[in-house]
Amino acid sequence: MKPDVDQAFQDWQTLLGPERARRDQDVIATYSRCTLPEGTTPLGVLYPHSTQEVQKIVAIARRTGISLYPISRGKNWGYGDACAVTSGQVIMDLTGMNRILEVNQELAYAVIEPGVTQKQLYDELQSRNIPLWFDCTGSGPEASIVGNTLERGFGHTPYGDHFYHSCGMEVVLGDGRVVKTGYGHYREAKATHVFKWALGPYLDGLFTQSNLGIVTSMGIWLMPKPECFNMFFLSMPEDDDLPRMVDALRPLKLRGQVKSLVHIGNDVRIISSFQRYPWSQAGGKTPLPEELRRSMRKKGGFGAWNISGAIYGTKGEVRAVRREIRKALGSLGRVRFVGPTSLLLARNLLGILEQRGWRKEWQIMLGALVKVGGLLQGQPTDAFLYGTLWRISGREEPASLDPLENNAGLLWISPIMPMTGNAAGDLVRKLSPIFLEYGFEPLITVSLITERAMVAVTTIAYDRTNPEETKRARECYDALFSEVMRAGYIPYRASIASMSQLAQGSDVFWDVVHDLKRTLDPDMIIARGRYDPFGV
Repeated sequence: MKPDVDQAFQDWQTLLGPERARRDQDVIATYSRCTLPEGTTPLGVLYPHSTQEVQKIVAIARRTGISLYPISRGKNWGYGDACAVTSGQVIMDLTGMNRILEVNQELAYAVIEPGVTQKQLYDELQSRNIPLWFDCTGSGPEASIVGNTLERGFGHTPYGDHFYHSCGMEVVLGDGRVVKTGYGHYREAKATHVFKWALGPYLDGLFTQSNLGIVTSMGIWLMPKPECFNMFFLSMPEDDDLPRMVDALRPLKLRGQVKSLVHIGNDVRIISSFQRYPWSQAGGKTPLPEELRRSMRKKGGFGAWNISGAIYGTKGEVRAVRREIRKALGSLGRVRFVGPTSLLLARNLLGILEQRGWRKEWQIMLGALVKVGGLLQGQPTDAFLYGTLWRISGREEPASLDPLENNAGLLWISPIMPMTGNAAGDLVRKLSPIFLEYGFEPLITVSLITERAMVAVTTIAYDRTNPEETKRARECYDALFSEVMRAGYIPYRASIASMSQLAQGSDVFWDVVHDLKRTLDPDMIIARGRYDPFGV
């Protein structure tokens, strides 16, 4: 069928009104922005407010042959933002579907729509004095909870695996039907949002990292506020210390003594979180000279690799786990613990410094400690978006940390490894020279996301206003992606820049995915090319 764009928008404007079915140049330009070197250009943007409107939008798309690309809020930084995989699709922005449908305090879950932000749910829990936390990411207060869950993203607390801690979806299929997963399709079901597996095949996973349907609501599990909370930190001075850190942490994860995610960030990851690239100190050269890099981490009081994690539980449980952490990590260096009292003192001290206009060298790190402490207790913040400014030069501090507003360049690639020191060392040895070859610093955080696996969240930060640097960034990304695929450290999620490369030749797995696509979306109208390499 030849797409009939004019008829489609005429019908959508009749359904939604012209203000919620737009194809003007301003909206097209806004939704073409991207932190990647190249974005894609949509035909227009739709803003539904209900599941029923989504169904009707899908019916019009089928009738007119137009591809729809649903986004929750478009904050998919470093992986494609609000852009479709290919140009010529119509963005369906679900920001307006932002209702918190239920908060069940007794069973500790919420049911939310895709437009609900991290800040919105946090404010709801605070305003009602509900002693529950949700696990948030560092992607900012305005990021979608559902959007991150559908990418199988992760956070920080024991509830850090977001998809695992979701339960029960409502999904609009490409043929217009609405499916409720788990027990949700039984009218009288009492356990829809508390028991994941239900009866029959488990369908929820089909609608994550896929283009098989449009998720319009989801249940998420919330964490009861613990009696006691402590953060822990440890730094090591040399680049080759990472394997020892991983091997020392693994028993703590396998035995279930540390239930939170544990992050091991390298020095440039930490430096970039609170300052921009030191152009003058580096003499205008890139990547960051090794001598300057060592000097900056010494001055900042952190190491080449830096562990951060948290302990949650009763006071007795936290004391017991602290002993186990000291026992496991003590041979590596001094483990520092920070509890709620220390965080409160730090917060008060920062307030005094700001009130009196004083500036201390350690003030930035103290502020970062407070922000990390909040994040580990379910308090969203945009502080960690500062790292997106790393390579942007010659500008004043921005009013907003939104990467798109600042035209920041950002490419993320996140390969998964088994939780062994050998794997961690092997991956870093493979990736670091590629970064340096193309003139970038390897910004790496190794996150222990399960008891047996970890991910290296790896960032190329670049200046999009510099065409030569932008070109190198894309070449660096392609080289990194090729290397991790070749080495068997497959990423846990994909960028729109690599969707077409997910199938390495003939692949029955992706054949089956495409067969499912043809069944559930016979007209191929939902998110063409998204996690469907044979559909790009």
